[in-house]
Amino acid sequence: MPQPPEMEDATVPRSRRAAGLVPDKLRLIQVAKRQLGMEDADYRVLLARAAGVTSSRELTEAGFRQVMDAFARLGFTSTSAAANFGRREGFATAGQVATIRRLWGEFTAAEGTDATLGHWLEKHWRVSALRFLRAEQAPKVITALRAMTRRRASQAAA
Repeated sequence: MPQPPEMEDATVPRSRRAAGLVPDKLRLIQVAKRQLGMEDADYRVLLARAAGVTSSRELTEAGFRQVMDAFARLGFTSTSAAANFGRREGFATAGQVATIRRLWGEFTAAEGTDATLGHWLEKHWRVSALRFLRAEQAPKVITALRAMTRRRASQAAA
């Protein structure tokens, strides 16, 4: 049973006291709200009707799905699956793709693009683009990028 605010342990961060949604899901809700151009009042009505809450921080997993279904009915479509190529048998997972892009950004000091990453992959791994990276190659690419990033950081520190 939740304790009243005056009874809660003040040493535990508020984010850890309540079992809410992970931050990525809260951000997705805000992206949908922004993409649909919703006013705050309309957004609060949607939350109340779809999940019976007044704030996204009060949502449960089931409530999150209901709110996202409501956003979808209003025309929201997420582009995250397209950016990470979704699930494809035999190819790098979305998590591996995201890690490779993050490491490439670190290695190139945020100057690298998908095109330059594609050139590097073709030169060193004989893969013409990130979307064609095989599942068995992905851990090796991640290891190589981590080593390159570490090496560059140690050279810069010296």
